[in-house]
Amino acid sequence: MPNFINREISFGGVVTDVQHRVSKQGKGLGTFSIEDYMNTHEFRIFGEEYLKFRHFLMPNNFVFVRALIREGWTNRDTGAKGEPRLQFNSFQLLHDIMESYAKKLSIQLNIKEINEEKVQSIKELLQMHSGNHTLKFVVYDDEEELKLEMSSRLQKIKISQELLEELKAQEVYYKLN
Repeated sequence: MPNFINREISFGGVVTDVQHRVSKQGKGLGTFSIEDYMNTHEFRIFGEEYLKFRHFLMPNNFVFVRALIREGWTNRDTGAKGEPRLQFNSFQLLHDIMESYAKKLSIQLNIKEINEEKVQSIKELLQMHSGNHTLKFVVYDDEEELKLEMSSRLQKIKISQELLEELKAQEVYYKLN
């Protein structure tokens, strides 16, 4: 972490272990673990930050966290700097951030699987989810090693969990940017 002092980081995962406590001074504090596909990391949160974000600290919550890495506290007796520390700037539920961070949806279609029924089905689905996000189609043919990217000028969509689940149910492959 010393290489990241005074830089903001963001990460997400599922809250696993949570312990809400009270310090000797009577102030609230919490320890919690966030787990992703590869790691689990334990964090501590104190004071105003704890009061502001404690409602996110519940087991099985999927969270997105933004934090600033600050210099460690200075020891009064020795003057030595401690380990860098995190200043938590924001917590959000992971499913709530998709609309603000996703900019574009790319729908990927194999040319051999395109038929009128599939086109009509996708068209109806996208019209039901009209919005302000950019839509792009990527038509490909693996055998001929061809790929054609087409941005839609007229159709804008609202990227939502519901839309992504419906695309998945129709076996339409997509990519979020």
